[in-house]
Amino acid sequence: MSNLSIGRPPDTLPRVSFDVSGDAYDRFMGRYSRELAPVFADFCGIRPGQRVLDVGCGSGVLTEELANRVGAENVAGVDPSPMLEACAARVPGADLRKGAAEELPWPDDAFDGALAQLVVHFMDDPRAGVAEMARVVHPGGVVSACTWDFAGGMQLLRSFWEAARAVKPEAASETTFGTLEELDELWNAQGLEEIELAPLEVATAYSDFDEVWGSFQLGVGPAGQYLVSQEPEAQEAIREEYYRRLGEPAGSFELTARSWAARGRVS
Repeated sequence: MSNLSIGRPPDTLPRVSFDVSGDAYDRFMGRYSRELAPVFADFCGIRPGQRVLDVGCGSGVLTEELANRVGAENVAGVDPSPMLEACAARVPGADLRKGAAEELPWPDDAFDGALAQLVVHFMDDPRAGVAEMARVVHPGGVVSACTWDFAGGMQLLRSFWEAARAVKPEAASETTFGTLEELDELWNAQGLEEIELAPLEVATAYSDFDEVWGSFQLGVGPAGQYLVSQEPEAQEAIREEYYRRLGEPAGSFELTARSWAARGRVS
């Protein structure tokens, strides 16, 4: 066991609530999730004939991708937030339940794979969450997750927090959990076999700067919650700094995003 600490770092934001609509999530982070979902599903080797679980399914972006591959009747999803309603509308026929990753409401060996897209870093207890994912997957099945590379590979969020700290030096960061080393430790701690780590890279397009800035104003996730908690003057100052850090885009532009992914098989 290494000396890496698995859990929420002390210098990051407190526990995040995703008490938002599925539409709000889709406008902010869902556009990246849509690009990432097929790449992540390929990395996990999802194919017809499997039964798979989407842990932290949210508005159902990955759930829908899985259903397209194996059929909605072979897909299950769990999420503690109101976004579960959007997931049910998006993927009718899937087995969707309200709950947390740390206590999955399914029996042992129920699935061929359990996937968590952009979720592990929000778990209250990542070790317990991944242990539960392994519990509900039968021997030989896949347990996999991906998290954004917050340190350098996620333009949308990295530039926002840089802008926020330029205006308010005391501003917290998104999260630093989810490096390749931490994912490697987390997967090895569960005794998973054939562990593989990889970067997954995507990009998304915006019509203009107002579109990307408007998505922050929806209050989704740590960045959105931080922004809407600030006074109007501070919000405007952060907006101007963020615009500058993105290169003062005129018209349409793209932002790239890299995630770190881990995959292992239940022994």
